[in-house]
Amino acid sequence: MQENEAVAAAVAVLVIHKGKLLLGKRIRNGRFEAWQCPGGYLLKGESLETAAKRICLLRAGLAITDIRYGPCTNNVFSECVPVKHSVTLYLLTNSFKLENNRQFTSQGYDWGWYDLDRLPEPLFLPLKILNDQHDLTQLIHH
Repeated sequence: MQENEAVAAAVAVLVIHKGKLLLGKRIRNGRFEAWQCPGGYLLKGESLETAAKRICLLRAGLAITDIRYGPCTNNVFSECVPVKHSVTLYLLTNSFKLENNRQFTSQGYDWGWYDLDRLPEPLFLPLKILNDQHDLTQLIHH
């Protein structure tokens, strides 16, 4: 990484339904990497709420409302060459409407609802860091 290189800002949404967390498969280059929540990069000039809404609709077909702010994670992907570095800003919601069922059931993500104490593995690095640093049960009920 170059000294003056900017760190990417990502937005990820913890979508909660009946105490369970929405997770989908992260597929890169045609292969499964890890489980993740809906997420993507923050676009220039975009608010966090707008990014969260865009990402949930695009990735999972969900229109979300009643968004609240969560923690952030500092992610250094040391296994990548060159090393990648991002910050993930987490938002939370338990208020959503399924707008695009085809997107939600897409084979690419395989979205599903998971108990917080039995999350599938491996978790995508930012979500793993979040899970290691915070009690997700406390976080979603706060």
